[in-house]
Amino acid sequence: MTDTENQTDSSGEVVRLPLWKNALDKMRETGIGYGVVFDAKFFEEELRSKRDEMNFGLGMSAIRRELEKDGYYITGRGQKGNQFVIVPPESNANVMGSYARQALDALSRGFILGTNTRLDTLEKRDRDRHESLLAKMATRLALMKLPVGEARKLLK
Repeated sequence: MTDTENQTDSSGEVVRLPLWKNALDKMRETGIGYGVVFDAKFFEEELRSKRDEMNFGLGMSAIRRELEKDGYYITGRGQKGNQFVIVPPESNANVMGSYARQALDALSRGFILGTNTRLDTLEKRDRDRHESLLAKMATRLALMKLPVGEARKLLK
């Protein structure tokens, strides 16, 4: 079965697969905009899984990624698990900041791991690859820690 194949469910309804795409299509039909609220039961039905199941979380993550491409962020936080809301545009900066902190943390952790790896335990090919990646990470980490204005100047 392909990524976007259609299938008929038990009620005879044609469902686009994967299920999250079908849910996103229905969201778009009803209207997506800042402040729009979707009931969690809608997603349970469309994703055919309960809120505490892994498939639900994976489906919501996929929906969230697609909505981000349109400038929207959907969250269930603060909704007592019963609703998901498209946050207002001024909240997107908070989400962006969170993503930036996570990226910086991941890059820092990778750099720490790389600088503390015992290179004498690696074959030459693996050591060269390791050192090349570490150099790239060091550059990216340095750029990420620069103030935005300084980084822009360097990238021009």
